[in-house]
Amino acid sequence: MLTYPLEQKDYGTLAEAIDSFSRITQIQTVFYTLDGNLLKDGHIYSDPAEIQQNLDLSSLEIYSIFPVTINHGFWGCVICNSVNVSQQRIYLSRSYLENIVNEVIDPDLNMKVAVWDALASDQLSQIRYLGTLLKASSSGHDPLEKKISLNHHDSINDSKAADESLTTSEDDMHKSLSAAIQYIGKNIRQTISLDEVAQEVFLSPSYLSRIFKKVLDVNFIDYINNQKIAIACEKLALTQLPICHVSNQIGFSQTSYFTKIFKHRTGLTPSEYRHHNSDIQKVYTIRRDLSWHENDTIFDVSTRYFKKNHINYFSQPVNGYPYINNIGGLADSAGNRGWIYTVDCKQPTAPASSISTNGLSVVQWVFTSYDNL
Repeated sequence: MLTYPLEQKDYGTLAEAIDSFSRITQIQTVFYTLDGNLLKDGHIYSDPAEIQQNLDLSSLEIYSIFPVTINHGFWGCVICNSVNVSQQRIYLSRSYLENIVNEVIDPDLNMKVAVWDALASDQLSQIRYLGTLLKASSSGHDPLEKKISLNHHDSINDSKAADESLTTSEDDMHKSLSAAIQYIGKNIRQTISLDEVAQEVFLSPSYLSRIFKKVLDVNFIDYINNQKIAIACEKLALTQLPICHVSNQIGFSQTSYFTKIFKHRTGLTPSEYRHHNSDIQKVYTIRRDLSWHENDTIFDVSTRYFKKNHINYFSQPVNGYPYINNIGGLADSAGNRGWIYTVDCKQPTAPASSISTNGLSVVQWVFTSYDNL
């Protein structure tokens, strides 16, 4: 077993050096060592609970991980927040970090520290994949017992996807899906690809596509486009932004392609939609996530959303169905304005409590004039 003969005072000095690097370069940096220390903001964290609390990578949209070795043995990782940091600066950081770590370590220890190039996203994905394989191997059970029950009509042509379906528990699958949905939500106004999201959650693209369809009952690309078009509907109705700007703001580089997707989803061109919906006053957008259950209706997910976000709403029975007539204080006592809802940017004719959420991506509640319906 590799030992790390550093004393507490050495870690204290190293923590200060890492903090100095962060302040000088304006790159938020932490160092996690395999002997159970996290060096962050000039402090040393050794308690596992404190390490977990202070090493929250979910708060970082982009980060770089530099492997660190002592005398050719793996010691730990330096993690840098890479948001708004050029690749050139990240590249130069490696030698800078290596120099400051070697300056801190006592020469009498006869240890050579090396900081390696930052891991690429596909390398991190492979490490995550190796971890799932090792986890399955060490469990002492037949990996087939962990197989996720996917649709038996689906053929598995990608060997990596097949391996992942054998080694990933259902809990891990839902965690990966949840992370994918969160990433999509944060980046929905950018161009998003299946490969990009798969790398972010350390899964193969084919496997992510399969579990997306299995759990959400919607194709990955349809989910993305429905989310984008819902944002476009809101912007077209509530702002006077030029259509080309709306297109650009949701990640479409070509307005013509945006118009094609928009009409396919709504049945109208963006300009037609804006003209027909000029009376819209307020929009609430509810995006699909894993809190939507198999037996939920539009009414169920909507009322949960309003409660979670502390939005007051009122409903009353109409023809035996609950009808939402007030959201956030907006209601119309005169009877010429009110709330309607759309599902994947189209308006159903059935009550919200009678429509299942299966296969849906987004629900919007719209306060508008009844004259436009």
